Amino acid sequence: MSTMTNLFETLNQERTILLDAITTLPEALLDEKGVVGEWSIKNVLAHLTSWEWVVTDFLPDRLATGRRPHILSVMSADEDAWNAQQVASREQLTPKEQLEEFQRTRQALLQVLHELGEEALNRQHPWSEWQGTLATYILEQVGDHEREHREAVLAAVEGLREGLRTQEE
Repeated sequence: MSTMTNLFETLNQERTILLDAITTLPEALLDEKGVVGEWSIKNVLAHLTSWEWVVTDFLPDRLATGRRPHILSVMSADEDAWNAQQVASREQLTPKEQLEEFQRTRQALLQVLHELGEEALNRQHPWSEWQGTLATYILEQVGDHEREHREAVLAAVEGLREGLRTQEE
């Protein structure tokens, strides 16, 4: 099986776990603040969407030049502030709209990776700060990031469902 196929299957399996957990929740619960730290589930999706857009946007140029994108310096200067700003910029979206953007962003990333091709995904040390392959970078920087937040969302979903069961009794 190709690296691209393995990468896409892994990313899609991870995404499916998250989507399966939240798609049956009412929009009001997806928008409820304070269920994942200070954030709503919608806010977590906004956060994940923001990071995937950044990766999608810088990846082709970074592979071509090896240069570190300026946005990464901006983000690392005050990561919490950058995250808060990104989440706030999507606050006006309904949970349904945020879910749609979440999915569009993933499709855009997969399209960029597809266009870069198998050779690029297998390239070792594609830029000075990364020793592994591009595929490993995507798995760690996108997949692991999503998995980390997914675990928090799954715990929040369980708490929300428990609350709904208690209300029904």
